[in-house]
Amino acid sequence: MDKQLLPLMPAPSSSVAAPGAAGPMQGSGADNRVAYTRQKRRQVASACANCRRRKEKCDDKRPTCGACARRGVVCNNVTKGDEVSLTSTLRTRNAALKQENDQLRQLFSILRRASATGGQELLTRLRVAEDPIQILSSIQESTLISSCPDSPLGAQQMDPKLERIDLLALRESLLRVEARPWTVVAPDGLVSELISSFFIWDDPFFLPLIDREAFLTGMRSGRPATAKYCSPFLVNAICASRCFTCRRTRAFGSLSGRDMAAEFLNEAKKMLAMETGRASICTVQGLTLLFSVSAYSGMDRAGMLYRSAAYEMYYRLNVDGLYDEIREDPTKALERNVLSRLAWGLFCFESIVGYVYLQISLVPPPNIPRCFEKPSVSESNLKPVDLFGNPHNQASRSPPFVPGALYLACDLMLMLYSSMEWNIRSESIYGTEEDLQVRRQKLQEVRRWRDALPLNMRDDINFTPQTCYLSAYSNEVLISILRPLDPLTEIEPGWTAKDLCLTYCRIDINNMEQFVQTYTLRDYACINICGAYNSILTLVFHMRDAAVHEMFAKASYLILQTGADFPMSRFILQGVRAMSWSLKVPIPAVARQYYENLGSAKEALRDLPISFALPELNNMRQLLTEPAKKPRSKATDNMGTLLSRWSAMSIE
Repeated sequence: MDKQLLPLMPAPSSSVAAPGAAGPMQGSGADNRVAYTRQKRRQVASACANCRRRKEKCDDKRPTCGACARRGVVCNNVTKGDEVSLTSTLRTRNAALKQENDQLRQLFSILRRASATGGQELLTRLRVAEDPIQILSSIQESTLISSCPDSPLGAQQMDPKLERIDLLALRESLLRVEARPWTVVAPDGLVSELISSFFIWDDPFFLPLIDREAFLTGMRSGRPATAKYCSPFLVNAICASRCFTCRRTRAFGSLSGRDMAAEFLNEAKKMLAMETGRASICTVQGLTLLFSVSAYSGMDRAGMLYRSAAYEMYYRLNVDGLYDEIREDPTKALERNVLSRLAWGLFCFESIVGYVYLQISLVPPPNIPRCFEKPSVSESNLKPVDLFGNPHNQASRSPPFVPGALYLACDLMLMLYSSMEWNIRSESIYGTEEDLQVRRQKLQEVRRWRDALPLNMRDDINFTPQTCYLSAYSNEVLISILRPLDPLTEIEPGWTAKDLCLTYCRIDINNMEQFVQTYTLRDYACINICGAYNSILTLVFHMRDAAVHEMFAKASYLILQTGADFPMSRFILQGVRAMSWSLKVPIPAVARQYYENLGSAKEALRDLPISFALPELNNMRQLLTEPAKKPRSKATDNMGTLLSRWSAMSIE
C-alpha cells in the first residue's frame, strides 16, 4: 500500500521585496505574509527605562517606543541629544585617561633617566605625595631634573662662576646640610648658607619657634617621609625668608638670571599644597614664615591668609594638651622643647606683629613652661657665646649671643600683651585719673624689670644684636602704654607723654645706628628696623617741633638703608610721607632727600598691599575719613588705605 505524503510548498524567498517594487512575489498575499515573517527585528542598542523595568522588548522608536505607545504611558527614552552628550562624555573621559597614562609614562621615563641621587629624590617625594601627577608638575617647573644632560640648570651648574659661589657658601656656612631631598631650587652651598643665616639672625629673637637640634636632626636624616620636625615645605619657607639679605644667594640668582626668593616661595607653596591641610608642627612654622615673607615684600595684606592658617592649625594641634601628655616623661625632653619653642616663639612673634597693626596678639600667652635658658647672674657666665655656645672671640664667625635673651623677651611680650589688653578695655576712659594710674603702674613695672637686668643684658654695657633687640622691645612696650594719651599729658613731674616717647625714640635710633656701624647690613634680621619704625611713627606727629627733625632724618635714613633688601621699608617711607601730607606738615628739609625716588607713581598706589596700622590721633583720623563716603572702622586705618587715598587725590 503506497504511503500518502503531503505535498511540500515552495520555499519562500530569502529576501523581502521593497514596498511597491515589482517582483515575482508581488500580488501573492500568502507569499508576502511568509516574507514578512522572515523579516529580522531591527537591532536596538538600548531599551527605554520602562521596557527595561518590565523586561519587555523595545523598538527604540522616538520620541515614544511602540511598547509605551500601546500601554499609553510616557516613554522616558533618551533623546538623540542625550546620546551625543553621553558619547562626548565618554570621549572626554577617554582623553583624560590617555593624558593621565601619558603623564605617568613621562614620570616613569624621568625616573628611569635620572641619576642615582635624582632617582632617590624622586622616590622620596613620591612616597609622601598623594598624587603622582603633582610630582610631575613640580618636576617640570623646578630644577629637579637638572642632573639630566639636556637640562638648562645642569648647564648653569657647570658654570665655574656659579660653582664657585656655591662652594664658597658651603665652606663659610656654620651649618652644613644637603639640599636634597628637601628642596630642588638650589644646591647644597646656598641652602646651607640660608639655613645658617636663619639660625644666626631670625631664630635668636624674631622667629624663635623652631628647635634647631630637632630640625637639623630631621634634615640630616634625608628622609622626609619619617622626619618629624623637618619637612620640604618648612625648608623652602626658611630659605625664601632669608633670600632677602643673603648676598651670595642673590649673586647666584643675578648671575643665573633667576629670582631665588620667588623660586623658593613657589616651591614652598607646592609643598604646602601636597600636605592637603594636615596639621603638623612643621606646617605651622612654615605658614608663619610665609606670612613674614609677604610682610617683607610689602604684601602683608595678601599674606594674612598664611597668618590666619598658621594660628588656626596651631589651635588644632592643642600644644598644651600634647605637652601635658609628656610633661613627666624623662625620655621626651626634646619633644617638650619643640612644643615649648613653638608655643612661646609663636606668641613672641605674633605679639610684635599684632603691635604693627595696633592689635593685641592673636595668640594668647602659653600655659606651658618656657624652654629658653634663663639669664645667668653668675659673673662667670656673663660672657657672650657663638652660635654653638662656645665663648665668642674675634675668630668667631657668628655675632655674639647672650644666653637668656629669649627668656627675657618672653617677659617683655607678656607686658606688651597686658598693655594692649588695657588699651582695649580702657578706650572709653583714656586720660582719666583711673586710666593714668594703671598706665603709671605699667610704666613702673617695665622700669623695674629693666633695672633688674644682668649687666650682660644691657645694651649700654654689652651691645650685641640680642641686647639691641631687647632694648627696642622694651621701648615698644613703654610706647604702647603711652600711645593712646594726649602728648601733653603729664605722666610724672616734669615729664609729659611726648617727652618720654621722644626719649625712647632717641635710644632706638641711636641703637640702630650703632648696629649698622658694628655689624653692617650685609646680613641681618628684619626686626632690626623695629626701633626705627616705632620711632618714625611717633616723630611724624611732632614734626612741627624743630627739635625732632634730626632724629626724624636719622630714622628715615636708617629705614631707607634697608629698603634695598626689604621692599616693605620703602612702603613705610611712602606711608610716612602720606601721613605728613595728611597732617599738613612738610617733611623736614634735612630728611627730604630720603623721600625721593620711592616709586610713588600714582598708578602704583591705587591699592597698596601693605596694611600696617596708623597711630590713632584725632586729627589724623578726621583727615583720613573725610574723603570716605561712609564711616570706616579702626581696622581699616592703615598705610595702604592712606597711600591709595593720597594717590587718588593726586597730591604729591
